[in-house]
Amino acid sequence: MDRRAARPGGLGKFSLYLAAVLAVFFFLLRAPGVCEAVSDDEMARHLAMRLGDEFEPESLFVTVSDSRAYAEARGVYLSGVRLDTLKLEAILGTYDLPEEDGGVEALASLIAYSWGEVVLLEEDINRYFKAHETRGFSGLNVKFSESGFRAEGIFSASFLFTLRMRLQATGTFALKPDGVYIADADIFVEGLRQPGFLVSQVMERANPLIEWSEIPFKITFKEIYLDDSSATMTGGPQSFREGASAVWEKDRPR
Repeated sequence: MDRRAARPGGLGKFSLYLAAVLAVFFFLLRAPGVCEAVSDDEMARHLAMRLGDEFEPESLFVTVSDSRAYAEARGVYLSGVRLDTLKLEAILGTYDLPEEDGGVEALASLIAYSWGEVVLLEEDINRYFKAHETRGFSGLNVKFSESGFRAEGIFSASFLFTLRMRLQATGTFALKPDGVYIADADIFVEGLRQPGFLVSQVMERANPLIEWSEIPFKITFKEIYLDDSSATMTGGPQSFREGASAVWEKDRPR
């Protein structure tokens, strides 16, 4: 008997291989919880929903084009302080939709890397300190300028006894990997500059002013600048017109 006749032909091998591939493909399609690649329009709507549910801003829109996304929100709260504007340019880490109940992990999986910009208004930080006696400060009033800030209020601390003093402070803001800090501070009581140990005690209570840990994905800020009414921390995010857009509605049914 010719042994070659007993072997499956080349076409037979290909048919078996094709059948196996198709079986795996249809199994994956039917398997529960498998992510599915989506269009720009679907991704824009999903990303808007994820960002909106996480930050609960006053307003938010998202634009998506291929693997890029741009988002802009108003009225986002971080560390209890209202940010007037949050802008975000992002590289998407996946073009699959995560599970609906994925929480912050799902949002982190969508955004691989991002450049951010936040604008903090003088009136919002003063509104926060007026409503909250926090970190030993009360009645704190802050005034911005291009060169930094001036602040005045009551500071309380316990050493061997409880100390309450009305102080004035000047300083600037600095960007660090984990947030926004008060830097280069000078503190005055009754017009007299206070020694370094007291400045250190006050700064330990005050810093960080805003923490990036509340943002559940990698975000970059490169510089900070001030004017008479606001402080802007930015990594230079750029908006774009092409792609698909979606708007998050704060009062939509959950």
